[in-house]
Amino acid sequence: MKLMPGTGEKVSGKEPHTAQFMLKRWGLRSWRLWIGTVFSVGFLWLALRGVDLMETANVLRQVNVLLLGAAVTSYILSTVAKAARWQVLLAARKVPSFGRAFSVLSVGVMLNTFLPVRLGDVARAYLMGESEADSKVHILGTVAVEKVTDLLFLLLSLMVLFSQIALPEWLSGSARGMALVLAILVPCFMLLVWRRAFILRMVEWTIRFFPSVWQEWLLRQTRLGLSSLDIVRQPRLIIGLFGWSLIIWIIGTLTNALVFLALGLAVPLWASLLLLVVLQVGTAVPSSPGRIGVFQYLVILTLSIIAMDKNVTLGYSLVLYLVIFVPIVLIGGYCLWHERVTWQKLAEAAAMLNRLGKRTR
Repeated sequence: MKLMPGTGEKVSGKEPHTAQFMLKRWGLRSWRLWIGTVFSVGFLWLALRGVDLMETANVLRQVNVLLLGAAVTSYILSTVAKAARWQVLLAARKVPSFGRAFSVLSVGVMLNTFLPVRLGDVARAYLMGESEADSKVHILGTVAVEKVTDLLFLLLSLMVLFSQIALPEWLSGSARGMALVLAILVPCFMLLVWRRAFILRMVEWTIRFFPSVWQEWLLRQTRLGLSSLDIVRQPRLIIGLFGWSLIIWIIGTLTNALVFLALGLAVPLWASLLLLVVLQVGTAVPSSPGRIGVFQYLVILTLSIIAMDKNVTLGYSLVLYLVIFVPIVLIGGYCLWHERVTWQKLAEAAAMLNRLGKRTR
């Protein structure tokens, strides 16, 4: 399927050069990439320190292939559920087909895995806006709602874990930080939803000294961004959002549990949920493309809470890494080809983020 023009967001003749520059800026020349690489190397050293690789190899030889296949299937189903949830978020304005939602989401997940600053989230908005001839700002707003919902379920999961185990301070501190963020975000979201006219008046007053063209653009983009919150006004869509989010977290926990079973490890179910929470929080840690090193260390650090042998936890981290990242690469790569997403399209998505930043400064 060939991507169609978007919503009248024109690209000037100089834009391709700007786009290529922005993608290079977030590519090999990015200071974020090099800092992430240093973090990854350091965490990989911590993960391998004191490990008997022969013992780890023995753990890997015990993998039950059928259960491993079930874990891979479980992870793929979680991506299916995420695509269905995104459809719900987009339903307040224009519902894409499930195939389109799954395809674009998979591309975004793959790009987030291998590119800095979560460019995949911006690419999702850009590609969906192009293919559906819809507002990219509105779609980017639905991605933001999705992230806030995940943050809420992350906090709820931590509350469940608090009832099962005394969490270490490094995780308890994260829980307090997330609770504070939600305490700020939720009232802000309510204000944006129920006082839209007031927000628009405030924006109009704030930008009254801007050139008229900029004023019109900023007001239009503000209206489109606020429209992504219309889901809050529709109980049916809210139920769908939270229902699919619950399914996503259950399947994520199941994936971790199936990998434990595939390696013949008997651990309580809450350990699978704990691992899911830590890996979700760990996405904020700078890392090299693919999160090698950081991913393994976070798994080892988490499972040390239940006093699991480090040789075993390293083996588990390697298997879980393959269960998650191989499907990301294969499915994301296929969807890149299926959607005919070119390097230039990705560069334009990077440039779109740059344009939004410039016009709102």
